[in-house]
Amino acid sequence: MTHLDRRSFLYVSLGASAASLGLGRLSGPALAQTYPSANIRMVVPYAAGGTTDFVGRLIAEAMGEQTGGHRFFVENKTGAAGGIGMKDVAAAKPDGYTVLLGDSTMAVTPTLTPAAGIDPLRMFRPVCLIATFPSVLVVHPSVPAKTVAELIAYAKGNPGKLNFGSGGVGTVPHLQGEQFRLKTGASLQHVPYRGAAAALQDVVAGQIQMLFTAAPTALSFIEGGQLRLIATTGAERLPIAAQVPTLIEAGVKDFVSSQWFGLLAPAGTPEPIVARLNELAVQATRNPAVAKRITEQGGFLQPGSPDDFTRFIASELKSWGDVVRAAQVQ
Repeated sequence: MTHLDRRSFLYVSLGASAASLGLGRLSGPALAQTYPSANIRMVVPYAAGGTTDFVGRLIAEAMGEQTGGHRFFVENKTGAAGGIGMKDVAAAKPDGYTVLLGDSTMAVTPTLTPAAGIDPLRMFRPVCLIATFPSVLVVHPSVPAKTVAELIAYAKGNPGKLNFGSGGVGTVPHLQGEQFRLKTGASLQHVPYRGAAAALQDVVAGQIQMLFTAAPTALSFIEGGQLRLIATTGAERLPIAAQVPTLIEAGVKDFVSSQWFGLLAPAGTPEPIVARLNELAVQATRNPAVAKRITEQGGFLQPGSPDDFTRFIASELKSWGDVVRAAQVQ
C-alpha cells in the first residue's frame, strides 16, 4: 500500500467511524420511539398468589396500557428461592423484551447464599423501584406487652420464652426479627416455617409468640383480637394502621425495614430502552387504581430513576448483608 493509499484508507476509516458514532447518537431517541414493537415478558421469580406476583401483575397491566397495543405478560418462573427466574432474565437478550419483577430477596441472597451466584448489580440494569411494604410486628395476646418498650423488657427478663416465626430462613421477616434482636438486646428464638401462612397460623394459635409479617395478612386477626399489633417497620406510619407507631417512634434507633419490589432488565440493555421502561413504570405508579391497590395492601409507591434504584439496591445489599453477618444466619 502506498503512502497515498494509506492516507486514503485512514480517511475513509475515520469517516466511517465518525458516521457510525453519529448514527449511535441518533439511534437513542429513535430506539426509544419505536420501543416496544412487541409484547414484553415480565418474569416473576415466585409462584402466583404472593405479593411479588400481585405487584407484578398490577404494574404489568398498567404499563401495557401505555404501549399502544403491546402488553406486558407475567410469567411465573419459580425455584431456588427466586434464583431460577432471576438467572433466566439475566441470560435473556438485553433488548427490553424480557424484564424481571425483583424483590428484597435479591439483596439478601448474595450474603446468605453466595453459591447461588446472584449478583443483582452485575446481572441486571435496575429500571425502577415500584413499591415498598413495611411489616407489622404482632404478638399473641398472651404476651404481657402492649408497647415495644414492654416487649423488650419482657424478652430481656424472660430469656427463652419468646419465639418469633417466619416463612423461612433468610426471608425478610426472619431478618427483621434478627435485626430487632440485635438492636434491642431482646432474647428471641427464631422458628422457621415453610411459608408465611403457616407462621401466621401458629402465632394466632399461640404456638409461637411474635411475628413480623405483611400488614394485610394480619389485619383480620388484629381486628378480631387474636393478635396484638405492637409497631410497624417503615419510615412512616401505615395509612391502614395510622394509630400504631413505627419502631423508630417507639425508640428502636435506625430501624427502617421493608420488603421492596422493582423492575430490572438484563445487564447491557440499551439506556434508551431502560429510560423508556422507567417512563412506563413511573406512569403506571401514577395510575389511581394502582395507587389504591398498593395502599390497601399496606404499601408505599416509591418510583424514581434507574440510578436511584441502583443506589437503593446497593444500600440494601449492605444493610441486609450486615444483618446476616452479625446474626450469623446460615
